[in-house]
Amino acid sequence: MNKLDISVFDSSTHCVSLGKLTTEVIESIIDKYPDYKEALSANRDILFWKDRISHTERHKDDFFSDSQYLTCLESIPEIIQSPDYISVRTKDNSISFIKDFNQHISVAIRISVDGKLSYRTMYPLMDAQLTNYLNKNMAWQFTKQ
Repeated sequence: MNKLDISVFDSSTHCVSLGKLTTEVIESIIDKYPDYKEALSANRDILFWKDRISHTERHKDDFFSDSQYLTCLESIPEIIQSPDYISVRTKDNSISFIKDFNQHISVAIRISVDGKLSYRTMYPLMDAQLTNYLNKNMAWQFTKQ
């Protein structure tokens, strides 16, 4: 999936796949966090559940405009596939994929105990937040090979 279309959600559709992690993204994460080797697989779909739309909308006012919010929302699959930065939060088993638009946009994915990948949220990061993550080695620049 290249673009997320939330209009597909109706009474019978509660979940869609955002795609799968690329091998390059997985290798970059495992290089920094070897404990994730068993949990991450290029064969697992990243699931986006219908209820995450309303959760994500809570961050809408943090974006420069409604238009940017909508652009970033539909770009979630692209952000995951080709991030500019990756951040791992081991305490809540989540990975953030950060892409530079007019703002740094973070898309958080949760890894469940059984290895399932689920979209959690999307929000903008301030420059200072990203710099702090980089300085504390909680995030790193992702360079596609």
